[in-house]
Amino acid sequence: MSRLDQLRASPLFRNVPLDALQEAEKVVTSRTYRAGDVILEQDEPGEALYLIVDGVVRVSRVSLGSRERVLADVYAPGLIGETAVLSRGERSATVTALSATTILMLYRDHFSRILRRHPDVLWNLATLLADRITQQNDELIAFGLNTEAALAHVFCGLYEQRRVAGTLQPEVLPLSTQDIMQRISASRETVSRVLRKMDRQGLLRVTPSSVTLLDITALQRLGLDDTDSD
Repeated sequence: MSRLDQLRASPLFRNVPLDALQEAEKVVTSRTYRAGDVILEQDEPGEALYLIVDGVVRVSRVSLGSRERVLADVYAPGLIGETAVLSRGERSATVTALSATTILMLYRDHFSRILRRHPDVLWNLATLLADRITQQNDELIAFGLNTEAALAHVFCGLYEQRRVAGTLQPEVLPLSTQDIMQRISASRETVSRVLRKMDRQGLLRVTPSSVTLLDITALQRLGLDDTDSD
């Protein structure tokens, strides 16, 4: 895939005029990472944003108590690092490659010029940020209900990302119990108990290294249903 096609596939540059793509093509820098490589480090200055053109990365944050929480997995084509670029602040999270990953790096000064000259790119950015706020609001609702709702929300969100990215068997989520604990900040005992319950209900099937979603529609309903607390 050409650099121009990589940009065109990114949600940040989707359906923008050719001159905007060509301007970005001249200033982006391509980088590759192996699985396990740290791409962005929490609390470091944010000088550039990253367009993921191939691979998948994990976004995590360490709290004041040194407890790590997994915030999201981001699949290509995705965008990371834009918050620190816009705020001129530090990185709010660490981003680690989960697979071989290729990114296009766009520095703040270049990005600012593109935004000023091409309002379509600015509109795409606003849409991405609005979608992210909506997802965070849904997460707050689900996490405030009960553990089942929180798990259903996490599982359905991952499934949708994998489906959109064209991942084979998107319903098979590569998650261990430890991975799940880091996503919803719950104890191993609680996570294991609720997973067993959801397994008995026919919603999913659990192995030591994966969760297979069997009834996605029911899980989507469960993510916003407060009638049954754990």
